[in-house]
Amino acid sequence: MDFSKAIEKVRESDKILIVSHYDCDGLCSAKILSTALKKEGKEVKVKIVKEISEDLVVEDDYEKDNFDLIIFSDLGSGSLSLLPKNKNILILDHHIPEGGKIPENIIQINPYLEDKELCGAGLCYLFASKLDKNQELMDYAIVGAIGDHQLEIGENKKLLEEAEKIGRLKIEKGLELFGHLNRPIHNSLNNSKLLPLKDCSEIVQFLSDLEINFNHNGKIKSYYELSKDEKERLSLGIIKERIRNNLDQPENIFSDIYILKDQPRELMDALEFSTILNAFGRLEKFDEALEVMNGNLEKLYKVMAEYRRKLATYLSWTSENITNFPQTENILFINAKEKIDENMIGTITSILINTGTNKKIVVGLASAEGGIKISTRSKLPEIDLNEIVNKICEKVGGTGGGHKQAAGGKIERGKEEEFIKLFTKELNQDLLNLN
Repeated sequence: MDFSKAIEKVRESDKILIVSHYDCDGLCSAKILSTALKKEGKEVKVKIVKEISEDLVVEDDYEKDNFDLIIFSDLGSGSLSLLPKNKNILILDHHIPEGGKIPENIIQINPYLEDKELCGAGLCYLFASKLDKNQELMDYAIVGAIGDHQLEIGENKKLLEEAEKIGRLKIEKGLELFGHLNRPIHNSLNNSKLLPLKDCSEIVQFLSDLEINFNHNGKIKSYYELSKDEKERLSLGIIKERIRNNLDQPENIFSDIYILKDQPRELMDALEFSTILNAFGRLEKFDEALEVMNGNLEKLYKVMAEYRRKLATYLSWTSENITNFPQTENILFINAKEKIDENMIGTITSILINTGTNKKIVVGLASAEGGIKISTRSKLPEIDLNEIVNKICEKVGGTGGGHKQAAGGKIERGKEEEFIKLFTKELNQDLLNLN
């Protein structure tokens, strides 16, 4: 990718507006760019948004502040026709671009155009590395890639290898858990799929039977705080328990743990860091998210507690109503209407596809400002959700897109049933063609 024109444009600009997406990848993109540009002596303002719309581009930020340059990160390519025509614009995005001629006032850098896979934060890091060394910002490229489920794919993997090589990242093998560093071991195990035990009390007894000393000065240790011997005994104990319960692939209990060596303890686990940023984004705590990435952890626990409360409420409602939702052999449609916040319908579909249903595809629909938010997740690697969602949304007068196994869109209110029918028909046809 050629960054020369973009670098030149930044060098000649003094006042720069960064417009970035509100998810983990977008927040990391904004952090990378704002830090790198401030180091260059630029006056920088950051604006975090959910999407680009006609309303957004006429807001005061674009007109009154007289920016020399507007940088769109982790969005912009799919909305070229909506962007200002009288501003210098740089797009650093990895989503599928809108067709047609690129206006003269826009410089677009997009790995998709070169048949490469790279998350938005990774792209912004490569750009920042052309401005200066900026190796400390690589952490956020890693977290952004995890947030976008692309860490082991394409150019993202090259950044992963580089981060490990220069000593910013340590990759360890461990149990496939969430919260390796910061969550009590019994909670991490209870929230995993590793053990066929019912609750935390049974897991505590299981750990005691293995003679694992998980209590340290009245506080339950995390997985990371266990000794090497305790980790080995725990792994062997889990495998034996899985064999006794005739679970498939009883030895399949391990995954990589990505440790960001120079981050504070609360943010060292890159997977947990990505989850934190997604939570802040879903709650629209954008300024707070950037503060956390700048080292201010004061609001971390308060915001995460609020997020967990909301998430628990939405999951409880979904569980109570799951039998009433439209579903086929392969698809579950969560038509939440106003019951689930539009910012969190994607999180709900992600949780359900992994733990809440045996369906291969989960589609979430939630009321949003100006229409209905669509969020889809898939366990069928041969199906391209990006293509299907984009096609069906356009048929009902909306817009859509995303990634192969995770895509989203927006349609008019009242078009939900039509969307569900067309989506079902399209998926069934695609599955039939595969056979």
